[in-house]
Amino acid sequence: MRPECIQAVTQAIGRTLTQPEIKGIEDRVRRNMRQLAQTDATWQSKTAADRLNEAAAKSAQDLVAEANLKKKRVALTIMAHDRIKSYMARFPDQPLEGLDRLLAFSSDGKSGIQSIESATRAIRDDALSRMLDVIDQTKGKFLGLLQDQQGNLALVRELHGQDSGSAAAKAAAKSFSDIAEQLRQRFNRAGGDVGLLDDWAMPRDHSQVKVAQNRAKWVNDHIQWANRSKYMNEDGSPMNDVQLADFLGHAWQTLATGGLNKLQPGAVAGNGMRANRGSESRQIHYKDAESFIAAQQAYGDKNLLELLIGHVDRAARDIALVEALGPNPNHQMRYWLEEGQKQQADKALAIPGKKGEKARGAVEKQRKHIESLYEEVAGTREPPVSAALANGFDTYRALNVASRLGSAVITSITDQGTLGLTASMNGMPVMQVFANELRMLNPANAADRRLAQRAGLGLNQLIGSLNRYGADGLGTNEAIAGRVAKFSQTTASKVLQASGMNALTAGTQRAFGATMMDTLGDMSRRHQSLAAMDAADSKRLIGQGVTETDWSVWRLAQPEDWRGAGDTVLTAGSIYRIKDADLVPLAKQLKTTPQRLKDQAATKLLGTVLDETNMAIIEPGAREKALMHGGVERGTWKGELVRSFWQFKSFSIAMMMRHARRGMAQEGWGKAGYLAALTATTTVLGGMAIQLGEIVMGRDPKDITSDKTLGVPGLQFGLAAFLKGGSLGLYGDFLFSNTTQGGRSFVASLGGPIASDIDALSQLKGNAAEGDGDKVGGNLVAFAKSHIPGANLWYTKAATDHLIFNQLQEYFSPGYLRRMKQRARKEFGQSFWWEPGDTSPDRAPSFGAAVGGR
Repeated sequence: MRPECIQAVTQAIGRTLTQPEIKGIEDRVRRNMRQLAQTDATWQSKTAADRLNEAAAKSAQDLVAEANLKKKRVALTIMAHDRIKSYMARFPDQPLEGLDRLLAFSSDGKSGIQSIESATRAIRDDALSRMLDVIDQTKGKFLGLLQDQQGNLALVRELHGQDSGSAAAKAAAKSFSDIAEQLRQRFNRAGGDVGLLDDWAMPRDHSQVKVAQNRAKWVNDHIQWANRSKYMNEDGSPMNDVQLADFLGHAWQTLATGGLNKLQPGAVAGNGMRANRGSESRQIHYKDAESFIAAQQAYGDKNLLELLIGHVDRAARDIALVEALGPNPNHQMRYWLEEGQKQQADKALAIPGKKGEKARGAVEKQRKHIESLYEEVAGTREPPVSAALANGFDTYRALNVASRLGSAVITSITDQGTLGLTASMNGMPVMQVFANELRMLNPANAADRRLAQRAGLGLNQLIGSLNRYGADGLGTNEAIAGRVAKFSQTTASKVLQASGMNALTAGTQRAFGATMMDTLGDMSRRHQSLAAMDAADSKRLIGQGVTETDWSVWRLAQPEDWRGAGDTVLTAGSIYRIKDADLVPLAKQLKTTPQRLKDQAATKLLGTVLDETNMAIIEPGAREKALMHGGVERGTWKGELVRSFWQFKSFSIAMMMRHARRGMAQEGWGKAGYLAALTATTTVLGGMAIQLGEIVMGRDPKDITSDKTLGVPGLQFGLAAFLKGGSLGLYGDFLFSNTTQGGRSFVASLGGPIASDIDALSQLKGNAAEGDGDKVGGNLVAFAKSHIPGANLWYTKAATDHLIFNQLQEYFSPGYLRRMKQRARKEFGQSFWWEPGDTSPDRAPSFGAAVGGR
């Protein structure tokens, strides 16, 4: 330790330094000398003493700022501790339930708090809604099917301060920079410590595998790409190649080891403050956009859109965590898990015998569930044990989406049932929701869709999320396996876009969200407070965490007129447009700031709307994912098989967990009314989906009056429609036969796509072993078809089946189509309006077949 450094900082700070402050003081002074050399044009002309004094003064300022930040964090931690303690006290017999509700959305309306999951989604979608120019620039505008490479390059140039000549790129770059800065400031207000770098252009992506392959090449490449003006010696002279190579070598080691080189032997991992995330030295500086792009192509794995959205997503998650749990959420969560478990375990100890033993086991199980839930919400899951295995299964699951869900848009009509029911529960005009749905789905009316997008509605489909379809993550995307996995997910996304599924889902979400925002805006005009509202409306909003303070801020906002979609639409944007002066009295009263009031009110509004939107149009959330995937490691055979088992079941799980829980939370006869309405609407719509699916496949509608097997006319079809309405239509086939119409057994179907494929391959092997060679070819064609992306598109399915696949099946297995028709008639009581093997239909579908006619 250089004594002159300690003395200079001591003089600058005006007091004796403490031992923790003295530790590393020389490195701090050296770092500040290098930073000052970058910004002070006269640095080299100054004496060594002057440079030391200025760096010492800067170090003294840093120490004071760090001390103040530490005090602020202590205060924020105490406040978070008290908030959580108070909230858990609402559940005196089950304090762990308080933690559970704090983490993830609960549909029963009894939480009285906005979950971290809901806040994360609201912060993210509000930010993305102001990044639409960026998304357009990076995704292309032809249904998102083509990447706009020139637009990407222009945007990267603008982000790096270069003139691209593109006004659209310039606007998009400003959008992202503004949003990134707003997120940084909000994070820091909650106790974060992310400094502003003048030359920070955008997030970077370094593949650990690619970086680790060749140290010398990575260092040499980055010497060529580096912005040399950012790499200075303490005296202000530029680093030479040897010095820069040494500097970059340390950066390479960190990237190549994933930071393991910085671990201290015996130190406890994973305890770093969340509030420190992002404050690490961002020390790789590229000289221009071309250098950045070259580095990404050589050593990165993510495309530009993934980089930008990933940055927003991580920032939103971190903000929600530190605002709810304080600067160190991991520590806070661990403390309250232990405290809640202790309280409940102590009560269980007082229960004698097996009941007590069972109660103690339930407490342990509940804790493990909450730990899994926290991993989902906080994004703290460990990386895959085997990236190659994880990527392989990710590829398979995405391929299933691409090849099997081309007709899912037909089944999605059952969304209309939960859409109407959820709208009614929220006091919304149901017919207005349906009218807005038509408005949002009108291809000639882009203006309403854009308004909804700018309000943060229906953005998942815009960014290509496959969360609803069981392929929502691609692991590490490393090496060849990762690129194949990424390609397969992109293919799945494009198939869903081409099928119209994404447009329908997004349009329905936007319609519901717009109507709910209009309803809330109208309520905020008519009622002075939550207490002055209708009791049911007030109870519902309070249950979702809306407070009188939030309501007061909402009332100060000026709602938007969406020209027919709603004339009192209350959005997060309208809240952020409130003048600070209008909020000063309330801020003083609550000892906070106008900006913090806006942040909280906007997040509460959008989070509430998005929660209810995900009730109306089901999308699995953290709670459902923790149930299905919690406790199993990615990149292991067990973990990947479990994930594959649950594929295509997440929608059904979410439907049952959310709506059953909400139904049972109703008072008195409300339980029966809610569940009856849910069952009736989804069953009727499920029946419609079954019949439309049959017609699309070239078959006449099923006879709804059939009493085969069950002996009660109509019951058989009714049960199948009930299952279809709950997204379990595949299992409805077993009401008519021992196998599905695709020939899969019940056990295979229950096991998911992977079990079905194993069953199909076993069947092929059995055909060959038993000498049934005439079946092998046809079954092999059917198996291949089930894995061809886009082969199941609803509007081309009948044509491709009859013109291509049926012909191939008959060619390789003569008599295959005859057996197919016989089975359809014998086991399912159906005939064909477009006969298998015919190149064109002989007649139109017989709708009379639905009631036993022909």
